[in-house]
Amino acid sequence: MLRYFFFSFLLAVVAVIAIAGFRGEKSGKSPLIIFPDMDFQPRYDPQHKSGFYADERAARKAPEGTVPQGYVQKGDYSATQANNARGLTGPAGFSNNLTYSNTGRIGEFWGTGIPEEIEVNPAFLARGQERFNINCAMCHGASGDGKGIVSQYGLVGVANLHESRIRAIPDGQLFEVITHGKGNMGAYGANITVEDRWAIIAYMHALQRSQNATLQDVPAQFRTELDKQ
Repeated sequence: MLRYFFFSFLLAVVAVIAIAGFRGEKSGKSPLIIFPDMDFQPRYDPQHKSGFYADERAARKAPEGTVPQGYVQKGDYSATQANNARGLTGPAGFSNNLTYSNTGRIGEFWGTGIPEEIEVNPAFLARGQERFNINCAMCHGASGDGKGIVSQYGLVGVANLHESRIRAIPDGQLFEVITHGKGNMGAYGANITVEDRWAIIAYMHALQRSQNATLQDVPAQFRTELDKQ
């Protein structure tokens, strides 16, 4: 019985050596690749040359006059500039530093409130309304009730922005969701500038206030007129 075990063990060793080969042994033959996965792709790695183009450069120059997204052309150089950069005195456009205005975080915690370097005024809220209607209303609805046009085509699970759980989310976390997406919602960080994300959040709060307002929210000079009615 034992000899059968040793015989089987010897066969297994020979099979492994035959398949794997000796360590360090070189061969001019093509290797046997059982799981190629994505090892071979019809693309060029960065900084590699190409035999297809005359200049042998795989990375092609951008068309003349191209300006990176989130930038404007200033002379011979590109500079960051948001669509409403006048509302923010700090980094503009698609900046990616670690400040609260760019991450929504203060240390390890979500922050709340619009960053202090942003002036919240009627023009800023109007900008937020415009960006919300362009980027958000098709799912969340113009009023934020989660009944946008896409719900008529089978998309389910769209958040109602007036739910108490949504209203309790810190502003910094809302910024994170807009930037990187969550669940069925895609990431909008590459499409919406930093300032516009905060403008959308400010307008979202205005929508929430409009649907959950009390009499005390009405300016005093208008309350008397309401009482008369």
